[in-house]
Amino acid sequence: MKIATDKLQDFEDPSSGKLRYLRPFIVLLPTFIICVYDIYAKIDFTSSMIRLLITILFFYIIGTVAQSVVRRIMIQAALNKDADEAILDIYSDDDEEDEEETEEEE
Repeated sequence: MKIATDKLQDFEDPSSGKLRYLRPFIVLLPTFIICVYDIYAKIDFTSSMIRLLITILFFYIIGTVAQSVVRRIMIQAALNKDADEAILDIYSDDDEEDEEETEEEE
C-alpha cells in the first residue's frame, strides 16, 4: 500500500499545523477559570499561586495526551482515506477491464 507522505507531514510535528493551538487552549481555559474564581472568592495570594501552578501542570499533561490522541486519529483517518482510494482504483480498473472484455466478445 502506497502512503502519501506529503499528506502526513502536517501530523508529524504537533507544534505546527492543525494541532498547534490545542494544548494551549486546554491549559489556558481552566487556568483562566481558576484565576477568576480565586479573585472572586478572595483566596490568599500564595495558595492561589500554588493552585494555579498545579492546574497548569495538570492540564498541560492532559493537553499533551489529548494532542497525541487527536494526532493519531488524524493520521489513521488519512491512512484509511488513502487505502479507500486505492481500493476504489482497483475496483474501477477491474470494471474497465470487464467492459473491454464484453465489448471484444460482441
